[in-house]
Amino acid sequence: MEDDASRDTGDVIRRIRSREISTADDTAKAAALALEKAASEIGGATPEEFLEELGKTSRLLSESRPTSASLQNSTRFVIYRATLAAEKGLAVDEVRQSAIEAARTFREKIDEAKAKIGEIGSKRISDGDLILTHCYSTSVLSILRKVREEGKEVRVIVTESRPAFEGRKMTHEILRIGFPVTFIIDIAVRVFMHDVDNVMVGAEAIAANGAIVNKIGTSVIGTVAHEARVRTLVAAGTYKFFPESIIGQRITIEEEDPSQIYENTHHENLTVRNPQFDVCPAEYIDAIITERGMIPPQGAYFLLRKIFEEEYGFKK
Repeated sequence: MEDDASRDTGDVIRRIRSREISTADDTAKAAALALEKAASEIGGATPEEFLEELGKTSRLLSESRPTSASLQNSTRFVIYRATLAAEKGLAVDEVRQSAIEAARTFREKIDEAKAKIGEIGSKRISDGDLILTHCYSTSVLSILRKVREEGKEVRVIVTESRPAFEGRKMTHEILRIGFPVTFIIDIAVRVFMHDVDNVMVGAEAIAANGAIVNKIGTSVIGTVAHEARVRTLVAAGTYKFFPESIIGQRITIEEEDPSQIYENTHHENLTVRNPQFDVCPAEYIDAIITERGMIPPQGAYFLLRKIFEEEYGFKK
């Protein structure tokens, strides 16, 4: 990840769009690094000129992955801190330094949040539990690593997570931690759900009403778990909250290349859709594990308002 510091913004954007940089956390860190590098290179005789140029870079990065709340919030955090410095009447070099420090702070926040989520989430896992997870989540992995440190033994069911098969990478990491894994196709979750103690997934974004956006198939798993009376836990830092959802803005659901799932996509009577994410309603989620504690989905609104007014300058 740190090698991104030597790359220009255009290259980082290309790597984000192509999914070479894929996880939500890595995407946010790459964007923050790109803004840090841009801030150090942008000229401008006044703070206003500097902010205008940094804002252009910020918008380009934000547009590269519209579903990723962590990416949007990384750029929001840097621009807000730099803007505050300018509003205080600081010189352009001091405003530049504020942007650089904000980018570094945001990357640190991600690592600190994951460590805290691991501590909090592990307390909700009992020795002998069978956990089902979907897609690749560094926050879920943080919890599982902490569970291992605490000496508890669990088993994990991992879905393949089509069409990009992120479940294979997740399986590899869980096996490295030392827990046995059962790898299944996505559509088989109902077959195994009644044996599961906890469903645990990450999130690409969290709305004010407690709904989450995550890898396609999450809403189906949440529905099946709800019907089977199996608890569904979401592990995600507060930097994945989507503040515009307070005012009713919907989170964009990105689609990937249709040829990823169907090779011959050029027939005149054929339409192929390949959404990468779906929305799991709050009523199918039992709790969201954040670095600020474990909250019910209904508590997302209040936590979002508090954090984003304090740290990002977002007001309804």
